[in-house]
Amino acid sequence: MMADDGTSAAASSASYTIPTCPRPAPAAPVSGGLPDLRLPCLGGGPSVNLADLRGKPMVLNVWAAWCPNCDREMPLFADAMTRAAGRLRFFGIHYKAAEKFGERSAADFGVPFPSVHDEDGDRVVRALRTAAPPQTLFVTAAGRVAGRQVGEIRSQAQLDELVQRYLGVRL
Repeated sequence: MMADDGTSAAASSASYTIPTCPRPAPAAPVSGGLPDLRLPCLGGGPSVNLADLRGKPMVLNVWAAWCPNCDREMPLFADAMTRAAGRLRFFGIHYKAAEKFGERSAADFGVPFPSVHDEDGDRVVRALRTAAPPQTLFVTAAGRVAGRQVGEIRSQAQLDELVQRYLGVRL
């Protein structure tokens, strides 16, 4: 993959640092919300219980190191994060690959948000009823899953529309 400046992704990933996972306050799961599922932070740091991710609307992306569609989505998420200016949380779940492969791919893809890791994918599949990535869930500030996009988000306009529709935030 080539970076925007024409350098290879490997060259541009040399300065990349995996974003640090948050330390949310413990919260009980809510009906229709994220499950009580604790996963390790990709790249080290605190593990995160998905049910604890509350307080701010969230775009939750399930991605994988082996997923070219996931790679193509990352610039869209990075742009949306910048334009959201803190009004949204962006978070990821790295799915079905060795952690070290996920760390390298996070750098190569330029994953702009912190991510947790589920190496075999079984816990994520059961808890979130997901299939192959990419999948993006839109979670309200109260922790309820308001919607999901199965498959690649193909444009900034599509992502903006999904955020507006499910989370009520205009980017």
